[in-house]
Amino acid sequence: MARARVVVVGGGVHGLSTAYHLARRGADVVVLEKRSVGAGASGIAGGIVRNYYRSEAMTEVIARSVEVFEADPELFGFRQVGYLAAVPERQAGDLRAIAARHAEVGYESELVEGGAACAELLRWHWPDFHGEGVVAVLRERRSGWADAMATVRELARRARRAGAKVREAVEVTGFELDGSDAVRAVQAGDERIECDAVVVAPGPWGPRVWDLLGLHAGALFSFFLAREGDFVLPGVGLGARAGPEAPVVHLDSDRPLYSDRDGRLLTDEPWGIYFRMGRTGTAITGGALPTTLSDDLRVDPYGPSNPEQVAGDDFSELFTSGLAAAFGRFRGAGDRWQAAAHGGVVALTPDGYPVCDRPRENVYAILDAGHGFKMLAIGELVASELLDGRSQPLLEPFRLERFAAGTVHTASQSPYPWT
Repeated sequence: MARARVVVVGGGVHGLSTAYHLARRGADVVVLEKRSVGAGASGIAGGIVRNYYRSEAMTEVIARSVEVFEADPELFGFRQVGYLAAVPERQAGDLRAIAARHAEVGYESELVEGGAACAELLRWHWPDFHGEGVVAVLRERRSGWADAMATVRELARRARRAGAKVREAVEVTGFELDGSDAVRAVQAGDERIECDAVVVAPGPWGPRVWDLLGLHAGALFSFFLAREGDFVLPGVGLGARAGPEAPVVHLDSDRPLYSDRDGRLLTDEPWGIYFRMGRTGTAITGGALPTTLSDDLRVDPYGPSNPEQVAGDDFSELFTSGLAAAFGRFRGAGDRWQAAAHGGVVALTPDGYPVCDRPRENVYAILDAGHGFKMLAIGELVASELLDGRSQPLLEPFRLERFAAGTVHTASQSPYPWT
């Protein structure tokens, strides 16, 4: 009969990070991943590492997470190229609050306000940057982006090296409960694994894991399609005056957006795009506002083999038109882009922020399918709570009880549901 002190369900960023920190402190840990490590949201994420959140609770966790990347940038595929958030008047107050919070925790950033000053900053990087309507820019110097699978593989390597057993192609099919509301064994196919504790980090499979635990999900999960892709315009890239690697950019706008293909109106609602240079330096990787998916979405098969989970040409047109609205170099190129749109399903909580809590006596849940790469510190904090038996103050704002108590995280004016 198999046994482990802790069974971790999910081989993404949070599951592997938690397993590593548990194992390095001597715990007997088994990670169960239904496909392969990084096969879910972690492996296809754009990997943007930034501290642009209106929630004050996120700021310090992300600052500590960036320190993890800074300690081993090559192993994690981390490129500390900086991050620029450029927003219209309706979001300027958010940037002021975020910049103030950065100052409190010592996360180096700079806030620029006023249309002329913002234009000067953006055109210093890109002389052809337009960005009409931008009145505030937040520049995060320590942020950047990480290669998704490089990060996942490094976390898996560290977990295995510390002694954790990382088992792939093993699907959890049930949890055996005792009379005290605790899990005493995990069922994985025909195998029964007894355990003292379970950590579930299921990403978009959260509703299914909740059902297997005999819990009522209610409105805890909402599915979104995070629309992202890789785009190449032959002979034209994102090269900036400052050097070969341009900073990551998040551009929000409340101006009407017109198609760069045929000039028709795409939207007169607030819109946003985010983008960075691709791994090769020729492609542009980025995304736009997600779309809402039905609550009865079939998560499997996950990824591009499922037509419901692939961003379409409407996203490609919106994204490249957004680039054309921002940069003179891209205008009139609407039909010449080589686009590989993809994206992935994420399961967000009601306020769009993670949950770190115990839904059952010896079950710890990390519910987060949208922020993983920016929150590597969660793994160490969760491991500490499990092994030391003491609450970590940084995780207190992420408890389940906040939804019933009405103490949800501060919402921003951003059009994105996870800010």
